[in-house]
Amino acid sequence: MLIIISGSAGVGKNTIINELLGEYNNLTLMTTVSTRAMRPGEEQGKPYFFVSREEFEAMEARGEMLETCPIHGNLYGSSRRILEEKTAEGKVLIKDIDVEGTLNLKKILPDVVAIYLKPKSREQLRERLIGRGEKDIDLRLRRYEYEEEMSKHYDYVLVNDDMQETLTALRKILKEETKKYGVSLTV
Repeated sequence: MLIIISGSAGVGKNTIINELLGEYNNLTLMTTVSTRAMRPGEEQGKPYFFVSREEFEAMEARGEMLETCPIHGNLYGSSRRILEEKTAEGKVLIKDIDVEGTLNLKKILPDVVAIYLKPKSREQLRERLIGRGEKDIDLRLRRYEYEEEMSKHYDYVLVNDDMQETLTALRKILKEETKKYGVSLTV
């Protein structure tokens, strides 16, 4: 089973995912493969598997990727091997992914639960991006309207204005959805 969390840059996806990962023993991150440069504080596998464009394209050509998508000049994708290995181990996977990747995964995987996190307002998102030291706020905000429009394709849409309220709503969703698929999350 795969839980997808999407939303605009700065909406709090990684903070929410990290909180949930700390709560459930059998919930694990499905790490994305990316060609983007590693940022200070990041390491291989956290939050991405960083590869060159050539390596990424070779993985794609070998059929190792479930889906891929270019974003802001970089390539991002979901590894078939990671999904298969973790699912075989009885893990429920959670993934931060863009709206195009979500649509692609929903077409090929029957047990995807797609959750879209949105800010209370565009201005709140701008403030969050400034607060985290984002370098190109306008680039991030240009994508905002498109992502909000795409949220109609999600199973759930939550406004992430208060993290504790969002986490409470997500715990309820996870409990309901895992039950549908005959899986349970362990604390």
